[in-house]
Amino acid sequence: MQKKKLQDKKEEIEVSITFTSDLRDLLHPALRSIISIKKQLSHNTSVKDLIESLRIPHTEIGCLNVNGFEVDLSYKLINGDDIHASSPALCLDPCRPDLLRPIALKVIRFLVDVNVAKLGTLLRMVGLDCTGAPLLDDAVLAETAVREGRILLTRDRNLLKRKIIMHGHLVRNILPEKQLLEIISLYGLSDKLQPYTRCMKCNASLMPVKKKNILHRLEPLTKKYYDTFFYCSGCRSIYWSGSHKSGMDKIIAQTLVQFESPS
Repeated sequence: MQKKKLQDKKEEIEVSITFTSDLRDLLHPALRSIISIKKQLSHNTSVKDLIESLRIPHTEIGCLNVNGFEVDLSYKLINGDDIHASSPALCLDPCRPDLLRPIALKVIRFLVDVNVAKLGTLLRMVGLDCTGAPLLDDAVLAETAVREGRILLTRDRNLLKRKIIMHGHLVRNILPEKQLLEIISLYGLSDKLQPYTRCMKCNASLMPVKKKNILHRLEPLTKKYYDTFFYCSGCRSIYWSGSHKSGMDKIIAQTLVQFESPS
C-alpha cells in the first residue's frame, strides 16, 4: 500500500501556464486576474488537454511555448513546465501551414453552425464562401468542416474542442454585424470582399439574368419598377436591388470603413 501511494505521488506533476490577455477573457472569471496559473496534473496530460480544461478551445491558440521552445498541441507535460499560450495574430493565414495547423487549407472558406447562422448570411452577402448546416449534430458538423476544408465558426466551445478540428474560431461578438467585422479582421479579408456575388441562402454564385427570361416569376410591382436581376445558379433564387438593399449597403459600408487607411 505504501509503495502504491509513492507511485501515485510520483505520477502527479505541477506546471504553470500563462495566457495573453485576450485569451484570459475566455477563462473562468475566477482565473482571469491570475497571470500564471498553477495546475496539478497527471503525468500523461497533453498541453491541449490542459488548455481545454481551462475552457479555451485549442483553435484559439496561435502559438505555444514551453520552457522557451515552441511546441505543438500533442506535447506531453512534465513537472515544472512553464507554458505560454498566445492567440493568433490578426490576418491569420490558414493557407500557410504552421506547427499548430500543419495541414493548410487550399482556400479560405467557412462553415457556420446554428449559433452564428446570421453571421453566415452576412459572410455570403459580402461574397465570402460560407455554408451552414443547422440540422447536423456536432460530430457530423466537425467532420464536414474537415472534409470540405472549411474554417468552422461557432460560439460553442465544446464543438471546437474536437480533436479533428484544426481550423476553427470561437466567435467572440454577439451581434452579427460585429461578428462579420471580427472574421474579416482575423483572417485579413478586407481586400477579398465581393458584395452581392453569392446567394445569401445557399452560397452559390449569382449571375446576371435578362428580365424577359424571368417575367413569369416576378410580382407585378417588381416587373414595373426593376430591370436588373441576378439568378442563383444553385437554388434558383432571383435577386434585385429592392428597398431592402439600402440596409445591406449600410452594413457593408460600416464594415469597410473600419479598414480604410487614415488620411
